Amino acid sequence: MSVWDLYQQRTNVRGDTKRMTQYNREVRTLRNKLPDNLSYQTVDIYDIAHGYNICDREPLQQELAIINSDNLNEKMIYSMPEQDIVHGGLVHWMDNYWLITERDANTNIYARAKMVQCNHLLRWVSDEDEIIEQWCIVEDGTKLKHINMCNSLVYRKRYAKRIPLIAGNPLELHSLQRGFEIEMGATA
Repeated sequence: MSVWDLYQQRTNVRGDTKRMTQYNREVRTLRNKLPDNLSYQTVDIYDIAHGYNICDREPLQQELAIINSDNLNEKMIYSMPEQDIVHGGLVHWMDNYWLITERDANTNIYARAKMVQCNHLLRWVSDEDEIIEQWCIVEDGTKLKHINMCNSLVYRKRYAKRIPLIAGNPLELHSLQRGFEIEMGATA
């Protein structure tokens, strides 16, 4: 590396403003320290468009920090600086499939998200008679929660089942609309 290259590298680290200087310092620190962390892993990620029939798909390999928690089926993940995490994506890590259910909107330096372990391989037949497989999270249907539904389609029901995400696609609206149409047809 020439003297001029070293000079340009040092001026780029400094930045034009105090904010850019702090940003560059934080990015440099994360790039230097995160790969040495024990939580740093290389994982396979299937985005929303390729979250089903994954045996036919080629995953995207991404380096993430996966933070352990007391809850064994939930993990927090952090990306490297200037990389993104796909909300609703499917992660293959430790011989299990995990669904990215929550993602922090603040992604100035890095992306932070929560992933939950999938517990069921859902299979169904499409309109073209193709068997589709998709990893998902299935909750216990006997544990109904009391939710205030004043501005909802299930206003008259005391308890409503919240349906979880299946590889990023919420099914709650479809089932609630179907129940609402049936209910409205019965009262009319």
